[in-house]
Formats: sequence, C-alpha cells, structure tokens
Amino acid sequence: MKRLGYTRYVAQGGDWGSPVSSAMARQAPAGLLGIHINLPAIVPPEVAAALAAGAGPPAGLSEKERATFDELSAAAKMGNRSYALMMGTRPQTIGYAVADSPAGLAAWMLGHPGFGTWTYSSSDPEKSPDEVLDDISLYWLTNTAASAGRLYWESGGRSPAFSVPERTAEISLPVAITVFPGESYRAPESWARRAYRNLIYFHEVDRGGHFAAWEQPDLFAKEIQAAFRALR
Repeated sequence: MKRLGYTRYVAQGGDWGSPVSSAMARQAPAGLLGIHINLPAIVPPEVAAALAAGAGPPAGLSEKERATFDELSAAAKMGNRSYALMMGTRPQTIGYAVADSPAGLAAWMLGHPGFGTWTYSSSDPEKSPDEVLDDISLYWLTNTAASAGRLYWESGGRSPAFSVPERTAEISLPVAITVFPGESYRAPESWARRAYRNLIYFHEVDRGGHFAAWEQPDLFAKEIQAAFRALR
C-alpha cells in the first residue's frame, strides 16, 4: 500500500475476501486501521463440533443462535458445500472439466449456493442474468476457473464460517460486520462479539445476499462508509 501512496487504509472482504481480510488483520501491517467483512467466522467450537458430527444443537443457544445452527445444519445435509469439498480435495479433476466447456463452467458455478437466492429482474440491472453471465465469462475468457479452485485445496476445503480455524482470537484490530439476509447463514451478534474481541460495528440490513457488493452496490457502499466512519 505504501508503494501506492497510502499510509492508512482498511480492508474489506466477503466470500474468500473475508478470510483474506482476517489474515491481514491478524498480521496487522503498519497502516491497516481495521477490516469489514460480510462472511464472518463466527461459529463457536462447540457448535462446529456438533455440526461436524451431525448432532443436534448444543444446549443454551438463543433463538437467533439456534436459527443460525439450523441454517448451517440444513445446508450440510443438503450438500451445499459439495463444490468446496471437491475443489478442496481434487481441484484439478474438476478443473479440466470447467476449462473444457463454457456450459460446464456455467453449470458448476451456478451450483454455488450463493446463486440460490439470486433474484433475476429485467427491470433491475443489478440483478439481471447478463450480470451473472459476465461473471462466468470472466473466468472463461481468462481461463482461470481451474486456478481459482485451487484456493479451496490450499485451505483444506474448510468453511470460512468457523472461528477456530480462522484464528479470530488473534485479531486485535477493529472489525466491522454487516449481515445480509440472503447470506448462507445469518451471523448472530452474540457469536460475532465472542469471535472478534474488537468488534466496532455490527449491522443487519434488509436486502442482499452472499454476493452483497455485486447484488446491492449502493447499500454495500453505505455500509462500508458507516463501518469505517469511526476510524477516519
């Protein structure tokens, strides 16, 4: 950032950008003031253990915590992270297929649960089918679908939702979180404050999903401004 002329800056991430931003916060390089994430690693270890075992919810969960547990449990039973398991163990196998056929690439990408709540509308350019095709085309024209999948292998195919693997306890820099209703899970504030000891902003908005910056750019920009206002 210094080479670009910035001595003070922040980081933001959703999807894979969330663990990347969190890693930056753990390292706390000079000039990084804080981070904003919209896929926070908030699942506590006892909840993660119950999910891994396919067991019921731990005792003592609040209503919101139980709702999030149910979301994650249902997603696991429905195989919503099957794509992550495949790329986390055999990325090159699927890599040959998605690099060979644009239709195959589209089918693979549209299997991501983030597209499950995407609402298509001819009157809303932020949610048009062309926006999705543009994204798929970017991978196809640059032939980067296979290389992009290797990140899952490098991370062991783990979910970025769990606090212990993401080492959230080591983050001391300010952390801001926005919860979008169409995300694969809704982060309870109680878990967020337990995971991030320096949580300076937590807000639940009324629209947007996993690809929040893409789906709701205006709302997303306002959230970034509100989150970092105190750090100016």
